[in-house]
Amino acid sequence: MDERTLTWASLLARWMAFARSAVALPADGEGARWRDSVAPAITLQAVTLALRDLLSIPLAERPLARDRAELLVRDACAALDAAWRGEPMPESIADLRHEAQCALDGAEWAGAVELFWPGPGERVVPILVDPAALEPEGTLCVAAPGTILMAGEPVAWWVGRSGVALDGCVVREVLVPRQVYRVLDHEGRVQRDVVAPLHEDLPAGLPLLVPLLDRGRPVGSFERSAAAWESLQRAAMPKGEIPVQHLGVDAGPTS
Repeated sequence: MDERTLTWASLLARWMAFARSAVALPADGEGARWRDSVAPAITLQAVTLALRDLLSIPLAERPLARDRAELLVRDACAALDAAWRGEPMPESIADLRHEAQCALDGAEWAGAVELFWPGPGERVVPILVDPAALEPEGTLCVAAPGTILMAGEPVAWWVGRSGVALDGCVVREVLVPRQVYRVLDHEGRVQRDVVAPLHEDLPAGLPLLVPLLDRGRPVGSFERSAAAWESLQRAAMPKGEIPVQHLGVDAGPTS
């Protein structure tokens, strides 16, 4: 038996024991609350474990699997709220809720891939995609044509779809996609870039990667021509390279 099978088997044994013990609880008061908590607690733990295997199912099935998981978590949490209404929720149950929500949040970017510019020097992004011609699948975020990026900054990232390529850039799997924020002073001059994972608090600055698709739904487009956008940036940039600050980088192996 592989590790995954053993994990499910051991959890099933625990859940069965939990359910049997709940039968002996009083039918009122705190006993009733624990009785009503059995099924939703098992659901939350099962969903948390299942979400860790999201990458093992076909790419096209992942969005539906996550949506189903979200529905299960929502219903289980509602049942627990009803069971403990007016009473402090036990820490063990609150922990199950938190773990399930964290697993659900992490599944948002399961299988995320990033294209980044390793350097040296700056890179002016050419036209990589035509937003109007994109297949309506997955999530895609791309730097607009004419964007000037520094070494180590992402050019694009995507989940659940084919991506983009650019000579000299590196493709790698990431735990959480990153965004580039260009920080300006009060006169509109560029001070620095901040590269931050999307689960971090959003820093101040102009985001440089444009969301084009969100789970297959068109959400954005490029507002300027490449030449016009590059010219605007050049006018605001200092001489030399822009300082880059990286926050909490989570990345997988490069390829």
